[in-house]
Amino acid sequence: MKFIQNVHERDTMVITHKYLVAFLLLTLTACTKQQYYEGLKAGRRASCLEYPEPEYEDCVDETKTSFEEYKRQREQVIGN
Repeated sequence: MKFIQNVHERDTMVITHKYLVAFLLLTLTACTKQQYYEGLKAGRRASCLEYPEPEYEDCVDETKTSFEEYKRQREQVIGN
């Protein structure tokens, strides 16, 4: 009986660990996407320095979209 109990506890731990790993992978992926987006935005903002003043302001304004707003706009375009 003790053996069956140990096997059950071990199986429960394995399942729990699988869910934990899946959750962490999803969380890290989401974080990475946002960091990637922010990095691209910062690079775009840096390239705005090459433009004269009136165009510079327009260029910087284009980089003010938050990651959440970007995701909403993207989902509307691709239809999700």
